[in-house]
Amino acid sequence: IGSAVEKLGQLTGYTFDWIPMPDIHVHNGRDVGIIAQEVEKVLPELVSDRENGYKAVKYEKLTALLIQAVNEQQKQIEELTKRVGWLENHV
Repeated sequence: IGSAVEKLGQLTGYTFDWIPMPDIHVHNGRDVGIIAQEVEKVLPELVSDRENGYKAVKYEKLTALLIQAVNEQQKQIEELTKRVGWLENHV
């Protein structure tokens, strides 16, 4: 997954209250999530179209993106740590 950190940066997490819709879902109360249409613009393979006409995020597939983003950030941290160490030794 290329540019995972950049892709994650294009997504936003939200809190929301479920609207009762007995024929559509059984959820209620406060929840957290992301908007399928936003995800679809960045990673369309993580969104499905349900028979009821609503879009759904395949949350389990976000795990791979999150792992890759952490790996990218770790590489950046290691590179910056090396630079700081080099600067400390040469100042």
